[in-house]
Amino acid sequence: MFYFEKFLNAFLTPPGIIIVILLITGIISLKKALATYQKILAYIVVLTTLFLYLLSTGVGTILYVKPLEQAYSPPSLDLLQDHDAIVILGGGIILGNEEVELGPHTLKRLLKGFELYKKLDKPIVLTGGSPLGRDSLTEAEVMATVLEEWGVDYKDIIIDKSARTTAENALQVSEIFRAKRWAKVILVTSAVHMKRAIDTFQRNAISVSAYPTDYLYDYASLSWVDFLPGKDALEANISGIHEFIGQIWYKIQGR
Repeated sequence: MFYFEKFLNAFLTPPGIIIVILLITGIISLKKALATYQKILAYIVVLTTLFLYLLSTGVGTILYVKPLEQAYSPPSLDLLQDHDAIVILGGGIILGNEEVELGPHTLKRLLKGFELYKKLDKPIVLTGGSPLGRDSLTEAEVMATVLEEWGVDYKDIIIDKSARTTAENALQVSEIFRAKRWAKVILVTSAVHMKRAIDTFQRNAISVSAYPTDYLYDYASLSWVDFLPGKDALEANISGIHEFIGQIWYKIQGR
């Protein structure tokens, strides 16, 4: 009964129910299609449905997420002892009803950076501006407040609150990097985002070591549950596609 309920829930709630509706629509359209253009449209619906299904399952993460997340692995702490600082990239904040909160990706990045701070005793650079279209505290300011609540001395925190993109993160940190005459820094961001971040920081002449965190989908052996559509897999795969597109766009722009 438990497995049946999981299966039923997967296909009766979004994105599963949307996949079912599209698939039924595509099959019916294909059977009733008379003109060539009708058949083409029906095939487009079916292919779109199959793509959405792949995008909504753990199987899809093998294509869209894991190649990015596995590009870098967390290094041994011994290899980080000679680094000058810990750079944490913002990943979104939430303007709540009562207060501004860290988004889940930012919180995970910040927690990992804090853990490194406790072990390595290095200053922390926080970079992140205000959300697009919002007039609020910046990501860096909210992160700094949380770090202080966790016991980090404000003197160990450097804030960049102007960066709105990964490219701007790298540009602003490069100015701090040169002003402080640092040799190398530790970069903390989500694993799926790390490859684009590293490439961008290196283009700005920053010597950096990757410390990925915030993995979006589990790495257990493939099982039947990975073939069921779900919002977690959908969110992970959309993030992966966003990163692939971001890498292409940054290469076109040369940043």
